[in-house]
Amino acid sequence: MENGSAAVTGAGDVASPPPPRSHSTPPPPPDPSKDAPLLTSNGKDEPANDEPLRLESENWDITSISALAAVRMLIQALEPLAEATGNIPPTPPVSRPVTPRKEPSDPLLRRLSSPDASGAPPITIGSPEAPPYEAIPILSPNAPDATVQHAAVARRFFSKVAPAFSLTEYLLRIHKYCPHSPGVYLAAAAYCHRLCVSDLMVPATSRTVHRLALAAIRVSAKALEDNKWAQDRMAKVGGVSKPQLMNLEVALCFLLDFDLGVDAGMLARRMFLLQQAGRQGMGARSKLNDSFKLKLPLRRKLAMAQAAG
Repeated sequence: MENGSAAVTGAGDVASPPPPRSHSTPPPPPDPSKDAPLLTSNGKDEPANDEPLRLESENWDITSISALAAVRMLIQALEPLAEATGNIPPTPPVSRPVTPRKEPSDPLLRRLSSPDASGAPPITIGSPEAPPYEAIPILSPNAPDATVQHAAVARRFFSKVAPAFSLTEYLLRIHKYCPHSPGVYLAAAAYCHRLCVSDLMVPATSRTVHRLALAAIRVSAKALEDNKWAQDRMAKVGGVSKPQLMNLEVALCFLLDFDLGVDAGMLARRMFLLQQAGRQGMGARSKLNDSFKLKLPLRRKLAMAQAAG
């Protein structure tokens, strides 16, 4: 049947063709100010609170805070924790290469004099303690424990010297140029609590919290969000190269045993526990004697692990 021709109904009647469309004027442009107010994520008309909460219990509403409040809560939990822990040296590497290899040039350092596409002024958080070519021991399934491997992986989060800027300046910079949802910052806090307080795998110090927070935010964003910032932009804003950011992500996932799942109750509980740890100084140093040094007999442990394999 050609367009515009009459249609025949089942009773044999001929239906009239549809009336031609009228070329009326388009509707007026939308006016958002006249729209009904939208409900926020907490189900209320008022916007989420930008002020960070000082938690006294794990029973609190995680939907009541904004992203800015969440990142400030992460800062206020990690900074006192790092101050209480002090400066703990990283575990020395298991072995050093016989012939020193030249570390690949960092493209970030070559572009420090010019702004990047994100609009963020360029920064760098310093050289990592562990070079990218540093070997990580592989333990056999029959090894008595994985302490050697975990200690080697934890070296990825150490900087040779503490960055010249505070954690507050660093995380607010990330939030300004690569903002995330409140859930991402709360999940990052949960990961940091597991590594720094619960499992004591990475001590929270002035030389580790910047890289640790960056990796935790990046991994939580990939675990929770559908839309993520580009790797290149996140690396530039974080002051590291793309390979360094990738190494940090892999190291964090490995130390977490790739158990990245979270729920609302876990986010509320871990943030409360991380704040409590910062207030009470429950970092790695508080559980160790003053004479203890975080240096494991790696060569001996590695030999034991290889013999067991």
